[in-house]
Amino acid sequence: MRIAAIDVGTNTAQLLIADVTGKRIERLHVAERFVRLGEGVDATGRISKAALRRLGDVLRDHRSVAEAHEVDQFVVCATSASRDATNRDEVIRFVRDETGLPYEILSGEEEATWSFAAATAPFRDVHAGCLVVDVGGGSTELVAGTNPSGHTPNAERSISARVSLNIGCIRLTERCFTSQPPAPNDISFARNAIDSALEHATLIASSRNDGALTVIGTAGTASALALVDTGPDSTIDPLNGSPHTLTSERVRHWREDVLRRSPEEVLALHPKAMEHRATVFPVGVMILDAVLEQTGASVLHVSPYELRHGLILRHLASA
Repeated sequence: MRIAAIDVGTNTAQLLIADVTGKRIERLHVAERFVRLGEGVDATGRISKAALRRLGDVLRDHRSVAEAHEVDQFVVCATSASRDATNRDEVIRFVRDETGLPYEILSGEEEATWSFAAATAPFRDVHAGCLVVDVGGGSTELVAGTNPSGHTPNAERSISARVSLNIGCIRLTERCFTSQPPAPNDISFARNAIDSALEHATLIASSRNDGALTVIGTAGTASALALVDTGPDSTIDPLNGSPHTLTSERVRHWREDVLRRSPEEVLALHPKAMEHRATVFPVGVMILDAVLEQTGASVLHVSPYELRHGLILRHLASA
């Protein structure tokens, strides 16, 4: 069976086309389009008409690409922005009427579960504790587990705790930054919001007490950071790439670097990876840095797989 999975987040709508044979997934095509669906949602509580039009255009394009690949089934799921919007029912109707596609809004728990399953899938040697971090536009998902490699391909069985925090990079940029580069007071405001959210996440405290911990970053900010770290000539393969590793010192270096830059200067670091992301990337790196500091982890492993891969795993689990 050939499946097209679309993950509609706060910032992007990501497509994965894959052939599924039994429990084997062969990734054939990936695409990322920027929608900024969550623009203004933190302030107004609603997804705007302009954002809906952008979403419709992108989903029609994704559908056209998928149909050219002769897919058998579509799986379309949405996360934080759609989940938080007071007009979520309008969004579901709009997508159905304008694109003919299904539109399921995942709970924070479902998003965390399948982000974890996807993020840990490329790893074959994680048998102790691990923490998966997915910094999205509207929220940050944290999922703790033990021995995901021993539970492959059903890594969700290893999950011990999960939480969805309302500290996504778009949400906090809109809330905390009045200029870019941000003023010191804006940086302190954002960091206090991040620290407060993490301090109330009990799984962070338990992670600190469990000894050796593998921290895995997945999707948006983490993937973009891997590309920035390897440079604009990076040959990271989004279909078949291997995990990328950054030390905590390297993450801290990039945090300090991007907070000193204007959006144009952030964009210049890696024009492709930073397109439509440059203004919110600094807060995303702040969140990753804070997670490493709170857990005491010395390394961030960046997974090449993310929620759209998890949506196919979820489909298989329910088949």
